Amino acid sequence: MSLLSAAKLADAPLFAGLDAAELAELADGFSPRHFADGQALLVQNERAEGLYLIDTGRVDIGKRLPGGGLALLAKVGPGEVIGDMALIGRDLKRSAMGIARGPVATWYLPADQFRAALARLQPASLKLQAALGELIAARVAGKTHDIAALLSDAPDSFTPRPQRALPPVAEDDFAAEAFLAKLPCCAEMSPRQRQAFWDAGERVDLAADTDLTAVGAASDGLWLVVRGAVRSALPHKDGVYQLTVTGPGQLVGLSPLLLGVPHDRLLRTSEQATLLRFERDTFRELLATGDALSGEVGASVNADLVTALDALDQVEARILAMRRGHAVAA
Repeated sequence: MSLLSAAKLADAPLFAGLDAAELAELADGFSPRHFADGQALLVQNERAEGLYLIDTGRVDIGKRLPGGGLALLAKVGPGEVIGDMALIGRDLKRSAMGIARGPVATWYLPADQFRAALARLQPASLKLQAALGELIAARVAGKTHDIAALLSDAPDSFTPRPQRALPPVAEDDFAAEAFLAKLPCCAEMSPRQRQAFWDAGERVDLAADTDLTAVGAASDGLWLVVRGAVRSALPHKDGVYQLTVTGPGQLVGLSPLLLGVPHDRLLRTSEQATLLRFERDTFRELLATGDALSGEVGASVNADLVTALDALDQVEARILAMRRGHAVAA
């Protein structure tokens, strides 16, 4: 019998959707690990090899700052999972530090063992993939909220980027397959899957500095960047404060769509762009069908969410570094 009970594993939101047999099998893969005060559970930029379920104690999550110190991003405790980005894919780097504050007892699951378990758990793998996506989407939304609060707290410390008035540029047509095959999100799809993915959306050609959505707008769809780039931003003074830039092969508008909430950021093309727009219900159906294409799309969704979260972490750390006299944990 596993030292980690299936009931305790079920208390973690990431695993709550699994049935008793699936929970028991996953629980067998966990082993206990203990950390003393000040020890690092996660080391920024090191290879992400597994996740931790915190049993007892507290852990500070933060970004290293130039010159030393830690920009505190979150505090986590019993029942919470950290390091779960390791489950997204191989060779990912830790995006933040995780430091024990006092004695910490955890349960550790190697990522390779997790992926092996997923291969035996169908349709549990898709349930876990979806749960992980929603978990990261919530973190993205929370991080955006935190950054908005920092901007409003110091309105004179940042330079807004104004919207330019650029005319549209006429674009020649192109073959969808040739472009999609080069994009990271579609590279592992078969030609038939790529065509089905393309057919599920609507091609949109836009000039630079065209708004896709505004803060507070309903999340009724999302976009795949095929050519060009889209930046996300927060309204600030007479312009916007740029948060992230999303390039070809990445999805934008993910977090609000997965969480079913209004957009919390402005999305605007930063150059002439070709996008593939998906209606909300159509995209949700792509994620939920349970076939090979669904698995590929779900993996791309989670990978893009990790990229977005890491970019927002860097933005927040940069802002906190400017104010490190009262916002940095030693």
